[in-house]
Amino acid sequence: MNNCPIVIYSTLMFRAGPSPLRATPVLATPVRVTPVRATPIVAVLAALSALLPAVGRAQDSPQRPHVNVVVSGAVATRTASHNEVIDGRFRTVAVQTSRPLFTVGPMQVAWLGELTPVMLVTAGAPPNRIPTAATDAAEAGDPVRLARYQIRDGYGIGVAPLGAEAAFALSGRTHLLVNVTSGVAWFSQVVPYGKATQANFTVAPGLWLERHVGERQALAVGYQLHHLSNASMGGANPGMNSHIFSLRLSRRR
Repeated sequence: MNNCPIVIYSTLMFRAGPSPLRATPVLATPVRVTPVRATPIVAVLAALSALLPAVGRAQDSPQRPHVNVVVSGAVATRTASHNEVIDGRFRTVAVQTSRPLFTVGPMQVAWLGELTPVMLVTAGAPPNRIPTAATDAAEAGDPVRLARYQIRDGYGIGVAPLGAEAAFALSGRTHLLVNVTSGVAWFSQVVPYGKATQANFTVAPGLWLERHVGERQALAVGYQLHHLSNASMGGANPGMNSHIFSLRLSRRR
């Protein structure tokens, strides 16, 4: 647009004078109006206004405080030390809570804590790890010690206060979740076998697909690699890795 002055005149006005009434036209002083050119400030404001919907979406992100119930079951269990097959099972029921921490670009990060009041485990030694008189006479000759290498059922409880979860939006109601929990667990039997211990450290990274199914509810399915070991604090540390598939029901607080 050219920067041309524009002259604006007022409408015709009437001023009362002595009788008889006569009209005297009065013209207002011309006013110059200069068109406003686009400036960098205007461009910045326009960009900020365009970003406002994105900010609103971030506030509606999945990383509001959550309470989750997670049911999990292992499809395979192996020793952590030698990756040998354990003829066992590992099933859990856990309660999680989360709280948002920060956002980095499209990634929203939250603290994640977990309490596992139900841990059902079946574990024992691979056949080549069962002691014999030739490999370990002391273990093989003691019925109590030897029983720890057999397939046994046990139960446990766990707590994992050190955890985090990152969420990536795939659509308005669907999110990809990457998380990890870490803590401790105690079992009624030695896990997984032999000279291992009843108390273990745990860590479980996971990958999930979450779908919001209501105003405050969400459902997710995921895979976790659950690792437990005693950090070499027992007579042996074979550890156990469980390949787990899980179902998680979440409710936003």
